[in-house]
Amino acid sequence: MAECGRRALPPLGEDLNKRLTEIENGLSKPVAPERIASAAKEVENELSAWAGRAVDHHSESEREMQEIISALAKAAESVSARDEKYSKEISGMSGSLRGIAAMNDLGAIRRSIIESAAALKTCVEKMAEESRQSVAELTSQVKEYQDRLEASEKLSTTDPLTELANRRAFESHLESRIRAGKTFGLIMIDLNDFKKINDRHGHLAGDDLLRQFANELRAQFTVADVVARWGGDEFAVLIAGDLEQAKERADRIRRWALGEYKISVCEGKEIRTTLTASMGTVEWTGSENGCALLARADALVYRTKKVSRPV
Repeated sequence: MAECGRRALPPLGEDLNKRLTEIENGLSKPVAPERIASAAKEVENELSAWAGRAVDHHSESEREMQEIISALAKAAESVSARDEKYSKEISGMSGSLRGIAAMNDLGAIRRSIIESAAALKTCVEKMAEESRQSVAELTSQVKEYQDRLEASEKLSTTDPLTELANRRAFESHLESRIRAGKTFGLIMIDLNDFKKINDRHGHLAGDDLLRQFANELRAQFTVADVVARWGGDEFAVLIAGDLEQAKERADRIRRWALGEYKISVCEGKEIRTTLTASMGTVEWTGSENGCALLARADALVYRTKKVSRPV
């Protein structure tokens, strides 16, 4: 009987086995008839008590099962409310779960729960997959918009011919350095006799020369400096340093960025030309605005150009 009780209800089987074993150990040989009757009564009492506990245990298990199922039904309804596409499907499962909660047959409850759980799992997996696809599509769209924005910003601040900073970007950097209040230098560069290149060999040759010079000019500076095409054949550079450092950079330009160039002209031909420039190098005073600083540099460029012209 104890073994049967253990198999039928494992949580209470050990207690029944213990009590019946105690009764068995209390019987002596030979056993008096009155002792057998007494033992039989004890066994009957124990079985009756065990049966009561078993009923209580099953009732408690059913109650807990019903509470869990009700909670699952509420959770399913909550998910349904958040996703209209699966509302009908999940609402059906919710109703099924509420029906299960009213059952008394544990076997039927178990089968119904397994079926409902499988259906709910499939539904949730579909929702998760669609969510992943939606997030992936949204991420792709955001990346595309970011790339387009960056390209647009680059176009708005870059000279398309030389790929140096354009005038707009240069002026923005100039104002930023003035607001920062730290010493910096400015170099203005005006290519000499550049118009003759365009007049003699065409604008394509002139563009080729500007591109080549821009590459050589950029190579003389660091990423902390701002190298820009001011307009036409004029260039401007901002450096973090005083007047002496700016003059040193100007000397490097004369040595390495100016001089002989090989440029392409019509019909695939190439010519050699010597490029020179007039430069104005100044240091920010610490109080002047951008216009005043640029005017000082321009004045030096003009003075240098006037001196270099043959009389």
